[in-house]
Amino acid sequence: MKSVNVAELRNRLSHYLRLVRRGEPLLVRDRDRVIARIEPAGEERAGRGDERLAELERRGVLRRGRGRIDRELLARRPRVRADVVASLLRDREEGR
Repeated sequence: MKSVNVAELRNRLSHYLRLVRRGEPLLVRDRDRVIARIEPAGEERAGRGDERLAELERRGVLRRGRGRIDRELLARRPRVRADVVASLLRDREEGR
């Protein structure tokens, strides 16, 4: 994995973004201390996370959504008529 100082990254940003587009992650350093990592985004990385999600789903840690909220679920949610700001101010006054 390549690493680059902030000044160099700023001076040659287009060059380094081309490297990232090709799939190469990049470590960004500030005074020789790593402060960030730039990685490709989008479809190139989509497959990598799927394996981890599949493993977590098999272990029962998570359940993937279907991409939308069921209308029936929304209809069952409780209707609350509360003044959130007033409640917050009251809690502050009481020292909570």
